[in-house]
Amino acid sequence: MGEKENMVTMHDVLDAMWTLDNFKDEAYLRRVVMPLERLLTSFKRVVVKDSAINAICYGAKLMIPGLLRYESGIEVDDEVVLMTTKGEAVAVAIAQMNSATMATVDHGCVAKIKRVVMDRDTYPRRWGLGPYAARKKQLIAEGKLDKHGRPNENTPAEYLRALPDEKKDKKRKHEGEENGEAAEADGEASAKKAKKEKKEKKEKKEKKKDKKEKKGGSDSD
Repeated sequence: MGEKENMVTMHDVLDAMWTLDNFKDEAYLRRVVMPLERLLTSFKRVVVKDSAINAICYGAKLMIPGLLRYESGIEVDDEVVLMTTKGEAVAVAIAQMNSATMATVDHGCVAKIKRVVMDRDTYPRRWGLGPYAARKKQLIAEGKLDKHGRPNENTPAEYLRALPDEKKDKKRKHEGEENGEAAEADGEASAKKAKKEKKEKKEKKEKKKDKKEKKGGSDSD
């Protein structure tokens, strides 16, 4: 589609509206006013589930659970169009997986959003309806979690056991950093030691060479 193709005048728009109003025939109007999807026909297509559409409209990435179908030949960092099962454009996105990876993995990010096309709440909101989210909402309502969903003194023990321990994670991360620093220091020390040994060997070799040269000179005399 180019700049000079499929151009119409305002009279065409007026005639198309008159035809629609008087004869209930929208063929002329559809010829004059083309849908947005016509601009996106050159993009590789990815079909998403209806339950994932509204989350994408709010800016969420497309993950594997929301993927339904995809076109072959998609590569990482390609621009793709996310579409519904009815052919409606949802968003233009940047692929984070190629087609072969999409076929083999069961989790991960398929594409990150570049530009959302569809209006929010065109499809119903379907996130936050899982068992874990429902349990969390119930505990917040009962006062067993604070308003942000963080544990307090009334939080049940079984819920806390299911939560990741942030303190342990931080401690583990800190220990990992310390171990990494220690390993780096050991590596530097061993490199210095190896360099020193190499230098000593070189000096010994040079001394032996000098002795041989001196001995050879004295023998010739």
